[in-house]
Amino acid sequence: MKKFDYHTLNNLEITFSMLTKMNTIYELRGQTNSYKTDYREELDRLVEVAKIQSTDASNRIEGIYTVNSRLKQIMAHKTMPRNRNEEEISGYRDVLKLIHEQYHYMSIVPNTILAMHKEMFSYNKNATWGGKFKSTDNEIITEYADGHKEVRFNPPSALLTPDLINDLCGQYNEAFKLGKIPPILLCGAFIFDFVSIHPVNDGNGRMSRLLMLLTMYQAGFDVGKYISIEKIIENTKDEYYRTLKESSIEWEDNKNSYAPFLNYFLEVVIKAYNSLNDRLGIVAHQKLSASELILRVMQEKIKPLSRTELVALIPQYSDISIRRALSELREQEKIKLIGRGPASKYTLNY
Repeated sequence: MKKFDYHTLNNLEITFSMLTKMNTIYELRGQTNSYKTDYREELDRLVEVAKIQSTDASNRIEGIYTVNSRLKQIMAHKTMPRNRNEEEISGYRDVLKLIHEQYHYMSIVPNTILAMHKEMFSYNKNATWGGKFKSTDNEIITEYADGHKEVRFNPPSALLTPDLINDLCGQYNEAFKLGKIPPILLCGAFIFDFVSIHPVNDGNGRMSRLLMLLTMYQAGFDVGKYISIEKIIENTKDEYYRTLKESSIEWEDNKNSYAPFLNYFLEVVIKAYNSLNDRLGIVAHQKLSASELILRVMQEKIKPLSRTELVALIPQYSDISIRRALSELREQEKIKLIGRGPASKYTLNY
């Protein structure tokens, strides 16, 4: 039977590259923490943007989505879901909110995992599997950007699942208390093993990303509260699947290497902290107007940006202020609009 070794993570060698990445994360976290007292209002705006992006991206990875206008209404609790996709988006929204507000009290135990899963499917009255471990064996199928699919891994049988999840949670909690393995590595390893068990009939990927946020928050890495880590994963989906596959080799025999996935995971966390520090660095330019900041951001990013992206990048100004500034800049012919509708973006008018 599969056994988890969280005392050594299968004799994981923490390479110089991995150590450098962890040191970078700790340094960036320190910089971010210094902003939290001075920029509370701006951080609160980033939280709301991240919630929308995280809910959208994590579901979109699994092929679940709705139009932007409906997504925003669902996130603001201004409408009820109209179809299965919107039901699952609504459930994800609620679990994400629960993690943001109650993570201190959510122990990493099987009951918590099942409760989160039940909540995620609470809007789907036909989801009789919500809050239960899988009843039939399943397989992990990876769909790549070019559309082709392949079986990445055959998870353990449904019969073994409850014991495996119980063992995984126990090993993780014990290792976390001992403190011999850096907590950020334990978070990544836990998520990888959870996905490898594939313990539920539906929602394994989304549950893994929710648990990623939960374990990170509890370990003191709350960057996912302000920057959507799920969005970063969506943007690097092929790399995500590739490293999952590499770390799965000989998993059943307890000989797999966590290194490929952990290296990827650390890079994702670094990107999130860099993005947060970049955005808060823009906040430091308090005397600049919304129009001036829009032009500054466009010059730095060197690519077309949507209004939603600009709101996220300039957290000291509200959506209404950004909208008004964009209108003024267009009238002044300093920027131009590319595309129509939800896909429209703004760029500098050279």
